[in-house]
Amino acid sequence: MLATILKSPKAVETTIAIVEAYAKLRELTRVMNEIPQHEGDKPQQESLLKRGGQLVDDLLNDVMPVQSSETTLELNLAMLKLKHTVRREKPENT
Repeated sequence: MLATILKSPKAVETTIAIVEAYAKLRELTRVMNEIPQHEGDKPQQESLLKRGGQLVDDLLNDVMPVQSSETTLELNLAMLKLKHTVRREKPENT
């Protein structure tokens, strides 16, 4: 991918991050497809919903420098509504 062309440490880090994000997105897809299969099993559904929330948080939580901004992402799926809001402010010592 990117690292094979640019040959820099940052390109390698970026390629790894892309692959990890893709793997998490695939796992989220599997979790979302599995939820309806456990219709009568509330604890299992709750566990799957919690795992899905963790995956979404992992995908959206990044290590970008703090800035003054607010971002809201809302996904309304057939049986699940996810809302993730990130508020960032500039650090006071910069």
